[in-house]
This record gives sequence, C-alpha cells and structure tokens, in this order.
Amino acid sequence: MNERSIVSVVKLTEVSIEKAVNEAISLINGFSDLKGKKVVSIKPNLCCLKSSFSGATTDSRIVEAIIKRIREISSCKINIVETNNSYGTADESFEALGYIDLEKNYSGVRCVNLSKDSKVRLDLNGKIFSTILVPVTMVFSDYLINVAKLKTHADYRYTGVLKNVYGFLLSSNRSQYHGFMKEAIVDLNKIYKPDLSIIDAINGMEGFGPTDGTPKRVGAIIASKDPVAADTLGAQIMGVNPSSIKYLKYAENQCIGNIREIEIRGSDPHEVSAKFDFIPRKWYYLGRFSLWLQRFSRRCSDSARFLSLVRSSLSTVGFSTLRERVSYKEMIRLAKDTVFKVDA
Repeated sequence: MNERSIVSVVKLTEVSIEKAVNEAISLINGFSDLKGKKVVSIKPNLCCLKSSFSGATTDSRIVEAIIKRIREISSCKINIVETNNSYGTADESFEALGYIDLEKNYSGVRCVNLSKDSKVRLDLNGKIFSTILVPVTMVFSDYLINVAKLKTHADYRYTGVLKNVYGFLLSSNRSQYHGFMKEAIVDLNKIYKPDLSIIDAINGMEGFGPTDGTPKRVGAIIASKDPVAADTLGAQIMGVNPSSIKYLKYAENQCIGNIREIEIRGSDPHEVSAKFDFIPRKWYYLGRFSLWLQRFSRRCSDSARFLSLVRSSLSTVGFSTLRERVSYKEMIRLAKDTVFKVDA
C-alpha cells in the first residue's frame, strides 16, 4: 500500500472514555463513510467471561460511546456480534460483561450470537481456507467496527485488531488452524476487513495472554481505518517490535494495511507507552515448536492424501491418459487449490 495510514491515540488522563473515543474517531475522520449504511456490526473481543478490568475483554463503555456517536449520524441497525468460545457462549458473555444493557438502553441495538445465526458458505479461495461459513448477520452487514483489546499472546506475542476477527470462525475446534495462524488471519480479514478499528488500551493484558495474563494499565484509545496500522501502533506502545509479529508482516505483504507508512495523530505514543512483560522464552519457544509440528503434520497428511489420489487416478485411467488430460503444472495447481486447503 502506498498511501499513508492515519492512526490516532488519545490519552485518558484528562478526558472520559466517551470523550476519548469521540476524539480518537474524529482525528481519523472515522465515520466519514457511515452515511447511507443500513446495518452496522460491532465486534468486541469477548474471548472469555473475565471483565475488561482484567485486560481480557473489551470495555463495554467504549462500545457504548461508539453507539452514541453513530446515533448522532444515523438511525441504522446496530449489531453487537460475537461467537461462542471454549469459556462459554456469546450470550453468557453479553450478559456477564454488560452488553445486554446496551441492547436494552439504545433503540435499534441488539446482541447477536453468531454461532446461533443462520449461515451461508462462501467461496474464499484464500491461502488456507477454500470456503468459509459466514453468519447471515454478517452477510447483510455493510459496515464493520472492530473493537479489540491490547494484549500479549503467548503464541504470537501480540493480539489486537487483526487477530480479533479470528472470533468470527464458526468451527467448534478453532485450534486446528493455529499452526496456520498468519494465513488464517489474512484470509479472515479479507472477508471481515473492518471499516473502523479501535483498540481498547485502557487496561491491557501482559504475560500469558490472551486470557490468563495479568492486567496492565495503559490508559489510551487507539483508532484507525487501517487494521494493520492500528496493530502496529498497539504493538509499539506495549514495547513489541511490529516486524517480529509474523502475521502482521504477512498482512502488510498481502495489502491488508501498512506497517511503515503511518501518520500518528493525537497524543504522543511515548506518553502512553508501557513495557508489557512477556512469558518466559522457554515456554514461548515450546509453544512455537508445537505449532510448527501441527503445521508439519498437517502438510504431511495433505501430501499423503494427494499422493493417494494420484495413485488412484493412475490405477483407474493409466499414466499416459492422465498425462494427456492433466499437465504436471495443472496437477500441482489442483493440489494447492483443493487438498492443501481447508473449509472453515
């Protein structure tokens, strides 16, 4: 991407959360493209039942501020969306973390458990997913706001906006894709690319994030129309080199957003920088090795499946006939597009 991406950061010391959210959005001209939209979806990070003060989940007051700002511009429908996870259902998260109150207090707002939603299968032809199940609510949504949380991640060092869309996966076993995280994240961000990205950096999480770490006070709101740029600044604020985050670099290479071409507005990032402690190296490298084994074993399994299909074809039609019908190049392409991809 050649154009510079604008990221805002607003310090909370002298302003309320609502004012900080409004200022962060205004600094990037965030809702300039909202008029005419009929259905807005807001995706917080509700990965467990822990409160926002724990650093694990998005503060509902940020989402409330976004809803108020939208209502100044539009009477569109607003969906707060989330899926079930290993800690509980999305409905339990909405209830425990204060989101049902937003549904009750604001007209046209509803909390949607996407895991219970009707679904359609769409062709994706991504790097890892060939097709993907998409909730109908998201099919008919024409504006997406991703409201992530600033956290370390035990396996990937950092988690923010880009990783938050992993919560759109409807699979009951999301861990099967962990060995292919950078490809999975990019595929998902091409389907669920946010129109506005906001990072809740009021209370982040350090250590064994994204759920079992400890709270880390930062006191800031980050906003951008570019999810990669937002995550770049988020990582820098917590003391992580963005280039060390593989999925972040890969997302830039796939033209999802910018790491380098960034203009920062608002507060000086150094004023809110807070060095986040990470997990011990031995545990990090052990985790990385297990992910490598998962990736390697999956590739071996896919290769064995592909060779088995080739052998069956040879037994059925013969080598010369198969070679006449399918070139080696075409065979490799078919393998990449079918056997070496998965459905989500």
